[in-house]
Order: sequence, then C-alpha cells, then structure tokens
Amino acid sequence: MSEYEKRGYLLENFRLFHLRSRGGEQVEYHYHEFCKVLFLVSGSGGYFIDGQRYLLRSGDIVLIGSRSIHRPELDTDAPYERLILYISPEYLRQQSTADCNLLSVFSGERGHVLRLPDSPRQKIFQMAAKLERDLEEEGYGREILSNAGLLRLLVQLGRNQAQEETFGPSPVMPRSPRIMEILRYIDAHLSEDLDAEAIAGAFFISKYHMMRQFRRETGTTVHLYITQKRLVRAKELMDGGMRATEACYQCGFHSYSSFTRAYNRHAGTTPTGRTGAAHAREAEFE
Repeated sequence: MSEYEKRGYLLENFRLFHLRSRGGEQVEYHYHEFCKVLFLVSGSGGYFIDGQRYLLRSGDIVLIGSRSIHRPELDTDAPYERLILYISPEYLRQQSTADCNLLSVFSGERGHVLRLPDSPRQKIFQMAAKLERDLEEEGYGREILSNAGLLRLLVQLGRNQAQEETFGPSPVMPRSPRIMEILRYIDAHLSEDLDAEAIAGAFFISKYHMMRQFRRETGTTVHLYITQKRLVRAKELMDGGMRATEACYQCGFHSYSSFTRAYNRHAGTTPTGRTGAAHAREAEFE
C-alpha cells in the first residue's frame, strides 16, 4: 500500500456529488482538508476511519472530520450509490453559533456513523435530495436557498446525534482493546521518539506481535499511521501560524528534510509552498 495522500481540493464553501458505480474498486487510505458527509443510498461493506472499521448498510450516514484518515471497502460488484457532501471547516466555524457548533457534528465523539430509524432517516435523505435540486437550479436566489438547505441539514444531523435513541453502529475493528489503547497512545505522544519498538515497550509486548496485530486490526501499518498523524498535526500548527521548521520538530520528525519529503509525498507540494489547487475531479471524492 502506498503512503496516504491528500485527495481533492475544495475552493467553495461546500460541494455535493451524486455518484453511482459498482463496489470492489480499491481506494487507498487518504484524507481531505474538508469535512465530509456520505449518504449511502445503496451498497454495503466496510469503512475505515482513523484506525476503526465500521460495517455499513444502505441508509447509513458517515461523518468524517477534516484530516481524518479513511478509506471505503465496498462489497465486490454490488451497486454503490451515494451522495457525498464536502464542507469547508472555516465555513462551519463561520456559521456556528453559541448554541450550535457545527464542527461538533464531525468530531467522532459519538462515532462516525449514524444509523437512524426509518422516519428520521427518510427526513434526512429528503433534505439531502432537496439540497441537490437547489444546487442544480440556476434561478434567482439559488445560493441563498442552497446555503439555507445545507444549514438545515447540518442542524438536523446534529440533533439526531444528540438523541439517546439514535443508533450509531460501533466499530467492528479494532476488536482488541489493546489496539484502541495504542491508537490513543500514538495521538498523545506524536512529538516524542515514537516508533513500533517504543510503543511495544510502553505496553510490554512483543514488537512484531504488536505490528502484526495493528495491521490486522486497522488495515494499515504502525509507521504509516504515525507518519500521517504527524503530518496532520503539522498542518494544524502551520495553519495556526507556526513556521514549518518549528512544526516539523513539534510533531516528532527527526529532521526537516525527512519532514519535507513526507509532506511532498502526501500533499504533492512542500510545506512552504502549500496553496490551494484546482477543483478536484469527481473520481477523487471518495
């Protein structure tokens, strides 16, 4: 498996795609700079998000935060229809209020998948379909109507999340509580000298056993997971105004040259030359 990559750019506040294909296509782990909602109209399979694997079925809603590492794992040759909504985190911040933090919808605190009863699920999918129609129109007030439709949809998603009866399927992997502990440990120690041997030592287990179990449970390697998490953290620090050379060491890279090489592999540019790019092709939006 190749290194994780950033896929797609978002130059608007949000974009919506309605895609139909067949499952079975291999999609590598990747991340986006924007938040993502996937409405699964038809299809089934797995979805990996930040080291956790969920089993999906038609009608599920997947919520993925900015810079979360993820990939779909769809059933082979099955029809796969989905609405995919991409939203700028800055837009979400601007539209949030004191009693409604729209970014919290994508926090993952209550899981990354909504599986609603029939009535609220139908309401959500109808709102998404209405947003699609508003965006396709070219008439007077199109932008106002589509913005209003998006905000109503996000508020409804947040309300559904907050309801006790909302059923969010739990991840089926990692099955091991130890791997979950290791994922949390990695997030908390990114600035330190962190590798497979150090992690195994912290948990008093065999390095090779831990590496095999980590890959089996998460679908990726310890090294790739750590590298991607460090790059995501570095981007956050640089977005906050920190210089690239300082962010490099704050995130655990041993040299600026290794940081630059990793950044270029993942983002297609250097840390000091990062800018927006052209609109992404639909194929990049998964």
